[in-house]
Amino acid sequence: MKQRRRWSLWAGIIYTVILVAVAIGLGGLYIASRDRLDEAMGDRLLAVANSLAVMIDGERVFALTVGDSSAAGYVDSLALRLDRVRLLDSLAEITLNDPEGRVLFSTLPNLTPGKFNDFWDLDPAAVDMACQGFAQTTRLYHLQSTFQKSAHAPVMVFDPGFEQPLVVAILTVSGNPDFFDSLASLRHGAFVTGAIVLMILLLLGGFLYRINRSLERYQASIVQQENLAAMGRMTAGIAHEIRNPLGIIRGAGEHLQMLLADAGIQDETVDFIPEEVDRLDHILAGYLAFGSGREGPVEEFDLGVITRRGVNLLAEDLSTSGVSVNMGTTAEAPVQGEPRRWQQVVLNLLLNARDAMPGGGEIDIELELDGSAVRLTLADQGTGLESSDPNRLFEPFWTTKEKGSGLGLALSRRIVGEMDGTLDLADRKGGPGVVATVRLPLLPRVAEENN
Repeated sequence: MKQRRRWSLWAGIIYTVILVAVAIGLGGLYIASRDRLDEAMGDRLLAVANSLAVMIDGERVFALTVGDSSAAGYVDSLALRLDRVRLLDSLAEITLNDPEGRVLFSTLPNLTPGKFNDFWDLDPAAVDMACQGFAQTTRLYHLQSTFQKSAHAPVMVFDPGFEQPLVVAILTVSGNPDFFDSLASLRHGAFVTGAIVLMILLLLGGFLYRINRSLERYQASIVQQENLAAMGRMTAGIAHEIRNPLGIIRGAGEHLQMLLADAGIQDETVDFIPEEVDRLDHILAGYLAFGSGREGPVEEFDLGVITRRGVNLLAEDLSTSGVSVNMGTTAEAPVQGEPRRWQQVVLNLLLNARDAMPGGGEIDIELELDGSAVRLTLADQGTGLESSDPNRLFEPFWTTKEKGSGLGLALSRRIVGEMDGTLDLADRKGGPGVVATVRLPLLPRVAEENN
């Protein structure tokens, strides 16, 4: 889990760095392109404005500004010529203003002669420079859904009576909004590119995450196989040493049965001795097969019957610990495997449930048919899973108990897996405790009848 969180943290940091770098790069590209277009548009507008300002007869325009109506005809013809220039050069508007900002004429219908030009308020610094005799461009403005940029050029009269040329009017030339569509397209392209990069990174991240998860599972599988192999070799050695004492115990049990039978005493407890010795011998045989990689003997048996037998074997021990087992009637559930090894699974799960309830409690066992499989659940009333990763509980030699060996659940899952089944642990819903769920395939003939 720590390694996975560390990987996720580093992946998040790398992704953040990449996204920030892409965002900065796209933002820089957009700003640089916008500034370059702004500069190019300003140079173009300034060139047009200066050329037209030179062509205008400043004396006639000055006469109009001082109230000489004889210059009105010139201004009307000038307006027609400038409108043709606007159309040929794809300009938005051309306006002639007096130095006070009143409109003399304009190609825009809303700027009527005599009114103040409100557009001058957008960039008063550029207007002031033009009034002083220096052509100037305005900044690039974003007005509502379009851009706006203009150039102001002075119309001057050169009179020997004045020390400096007299500025009699200001010619304003504005760029066509269509020219700035490239800016909007560039900005849109930057956003689309960023979105595509983000999507690719997310897909790549998901792909890398799946690869990482597969590698983790593969690594965990290798570690588990190594642990199981070590456990198998260890148990094989122990099993060989235990088998001889078991034979002696079985013989003693049979001898005790004969003595009691001759004395006319019937005691079922004595019958458990050879039976349990046989069960232990089969378990040892399974361990030996486990250590050598050979499969043990397989037979058909009823899951409910063997499960109940395992419950009965631990009934007295569970009762002493204040634990009661609730197991209702079960339908016939024939499966294939080793009944004695399945009984060992039941005993392991019951003992784990008992250890999880040191103050006592109840264990609920349910067995039901589910299509072509049988599902057995064993639920306790303990404190719940003590590990954030339930699969760790199935690792050999890993345990949360002070005196646990860490082998019970590992062997149980191995036994269930050999029966083509699954064993999982989860916290109990609706209350404290753990639920162990086992799914095993039914015999084919029973599965067909059940479906």
